Amino acid sequence: MKKIFILAWRNLWRNKKRTAITLASITFAVIIATFMRGMQLGSYEKMLNDAMRSTSGHLGIMGKDYWDDKSLINSMPIDDELGAILEKNDLVQITIPKITSGCLASFGDATRGVMVLGVDPEKEDFQSGMKNKMLEGEFLNSDHSIVIGKDLAKYLKAGIGDSVVLLGQGYQGVTAAGLYPITGIFSHPLGQLNKRVVYITIPTAEELFFMYGRLSSNSIILHDYTDEDKIVEAIAEKLDTGLYEMKDWRVMNKEILQGIESDNFFGVIMIGILYMVIGFGIFGTILMMTMERRKEFSVMIAIGMKRRKLLSVIIVEAVYMAIIGSILGLILAFPLVLFYHFNPIEFTGDTAELYYQLNMEPILPVSIKPGYMVSQFLVVLVLSLVASTLPLNTILKLDIVKVIRGRQ
Repeated sequence: MKKIFILAWRNLWRNKKRTAITLASITFAVIIATFMRGMQLGSYEKMLNDAMRSTSGHLGIMGKDYWDDKSLINSMPIDDELGAILEKNDLVQITIPKITSGCLASFGDATRGVMVLGVDPEKEDFQSGMKNKMLEGEFLNSDHSIVIGKDLAKYLKAGIGDSVVLLGQGYQGVTAAGLYPITGIFSHPLGQLNKRVVYITIPTAEELFFMYGRLSSNSIILHDYTDEDKIVEAIAEKLDTGLYEMKDWRVMNKEILQGIESDNFFGVIMIGILYMVIGFGIFGTILMMTMERRKEFSVMIAIGMKRRKLLSVIIVEAVYMAIIGSILGLILAFPLVLFYHFNPIEFTGDTAELYYQLNMEPILPVSIKPGYMVSQFLVVLVLSLVASTLPLNTILKLDIVKVIRGRQ
């Protein structure tokens, strides 16, 4: 067996130009496939991370029927014991309580339906970095004030110091109404937040919606989302399922996941087409190599080499080329992937506007998870094995006498 590997290795470098062309095609294909797949997976990770960290969290605790009917009547009482358990758990990075309800925001003659978010300023800044998104003023520097998006401020024709009326429905159907000065205007990468979101503090939300001692939801952000099952197990016994329910990020971001699955399907098709090109390239090279070496093979068979061993040599040659080409491709692709992971591609103009309309930040990072890179290596290896078996029938049917005499 050892002789087969040695012979295959030597055969590769007998025709260096042919081997170099084949290795170059495999290497270039692996670079392209790795970068394309990295961009695709990186965009998915960005979408999910944005959704989890800026809105839903990794886990959400809420009232029993709140997820299906997001009204304040389905809000939940604050459970101090459960909150203490979460705060002390080392797997939990932070818990983010919120009171959420729809209202009408009015200033002068302009009125628009908005989503009012009652938040803890420090925790909200940790989750979504709102302090760095302020265009004017400060982010919730006091109670009884509001912070609004730049597009909402433009629509209402209101600025810092102007007072906006919020009118809606509070807990158990009571009227929620209040007059609040604007102390900050923010610009968020997700366009809809600039148009529809108003931030107030939790004490202000409790007063506005008569939600004393209650929350709409409590989001949990973990250090590592893979610890999700451990957290669920830790709090399951303490969770009164008659009052509360717990949702994970997959449920809370179901629409995003469905979009990712759909896009991933077409992405896999595109990668598949690229690999078909690679496969046919390897097949053509091996077929050419086999046809060129018919006389060599015939002489080897004539002096006693078994056809089975000769087939093994050809297969090992193909495997050598696949391994070398794939490793070279991964080595050359990694710096490219690493660079664009830390320096994501930024979109501008109409493309950026499209991203904003889809509530996405207009950047395209590249994933550096090793799993998909290793898969490129394995796919090329399998393609090489498959491609190498197809021309082998030529060796099995060689008429060595006619080939040696030059008649075939």
